[in-house]
Amino acid sequence: KTKEVKWHEMAPTGKMDLVIDLNFRMDSSALYSDIVLPAASWYEKADLNSTDLHSFIHPLSQAIAPVWESKSDWDIFKEIAKKTSELSEKYLSETQVDIVTTAIAHDSSGEVAQKDIKDWYLGECEAIPGKTMHGISVVKRDYTKIYEKFCALGEGVRNNGLGAHGNHYMCEDEYDEMITSNHFPTIKIGDKKYPSIAEDTEAANAVLHLSSLTNGKLTVRAYENMEKKSGMPLVDLAKGSEDFRLDYKDLQAQPRRYLTSPVWSGLMNDGRAYSAYTYNVERLIPWRTLTGRQHFYLDHEMYIAYGEHLPTYKPSPSPEVYGDLKETLKGKSMAKALNCLTPHGKWHIHSTYMDNHRMLTLSRGMEPCWLSEADAEEMNIKDNDWVEVHNDNGTYCTRAVVSSRIPKGVCIVYHTVERTISIPKSQLRNGKRGGSNNSFTRIHLKPNLLAGGYGQFTFHFNYWVQLQ
Repeated sequence: KTKEVKWHEMAPTGKMDLVIDLNFRMDSSALYSDIVLPAASWYEKADLNSTDLHSFIHPLSQAIAPVWESKSDWDIFKEIAKKTSELSEKYLSETQVDIVTTAIAHDSSGEVAQKDIKDWYLGECEAIPGKTMHGISVVKRDYTKIYEKFCALGEGVRNNGLGAHGNHYMCEDEYDEMITSNHFPTIKIGDKKYPSIAEDTEAANAVLHLSSLTNGKLTVRAYENMEKKSGMPLVDLAKGSEDFRLDYKDLQAQPRRYLTSPVWSGLMNDGRAYSAYTYNVERLIPWRTLTGRQHFYLDHEMYIAYGEHLPTYKPSPSPEVYGDLKETLKGKSMAKALNCLTPHGKWHIHSTYMDNHRMLTLSRGMEPCWLSEADAEEMNIKDNDWVEVHNDNGTYCTRAVVSSRIPKGVCIVYHTVERTISIPKSQLRNGKRGGSNNSFTRIHLKPNLLAGGYGQFTFHFNYWVQLQ
């Protein structure tokens, strides 16, 4: 048990005060929400989309106006911002001050701050934000200005510039052009004019105008900055693109590739297909690691302590190691312990079509459990039988898919199971509904993945891995 925080034998439970779901379909979140705001679907709004699978930008063009009471995501958030600002005039008119803590970021000076693990909390070193501990920022929030800030592109972009992945470029002239040019709408707040992003298409054009991927002038500038940073000649990669511009209507007219840019690691000049890391290999740009080289030896003391400083085979930990599965197999002669994998769902991750009739027909009407032939025979399970995937944590009721493609000792339940279709009652829960893949799984955080502040060892909350 940790001694750094107060330990409670029984974790407190509570109910959310208000849950709001913005959606164009009745998904699992909507079932548990107090309010469901009807959002426009793919063909009822203007938006931008991109992927790391190819080098084109997708415009989501509005084919029809949003039906009934639905609105685009942009308009919904704009209305919420407007009402919040109106209410804040009465209830929260004073500026609020927050203390915000952040992990030490990759591609920052802080990533070379912690070669040794010393705990400032225990007095092993001085507590220095951004060096021996997390970063600390003071953030002032004026809730009466939320609507104005939503509708206007503020001067932070002009004053601080833009960038990503260790790249940076200033764009004050391009920002000023958005105010002086007749091609861009503006909005006046007080005595100052700002580029307007009140409408979705205006926001899309602002993104395209200020990106080094779609504005050739900024591409050149970004490569000039990388030349200074790396000492390698790079501006020639942007040669001929100085006058290149893309706006939202250009994307609607025909598919367009974005420019080669130092933001990404692939070179696409002269119609070349995107291939990652050609920028590093052909132009000798250092890799984003501690030494600028690829690593197979990791000299961080946490990895050395775990025996993972070199590529090492380690078998999966058994349930006994985790200590949270104690009652699962007791008195259940037909049950068998399997390693359950929960990969990305076939039709409902980066897609919303899992619950249409054709997809349900192909997947037994629900998200099934895939079993090997050997394990199914041992448990006397036939293809399409009802099964319960269960352990101490919870249970999931579904159909079995018996397949020769699944290795013995493994079962697969694709994750993000919706609670809108085919959630049968569970025998193990005395006739109550079963859960989903989240019911029987638990996150076990691997400690050495918390290493940070040391080159490519960077903690990122959404991934819980070192960025290598």
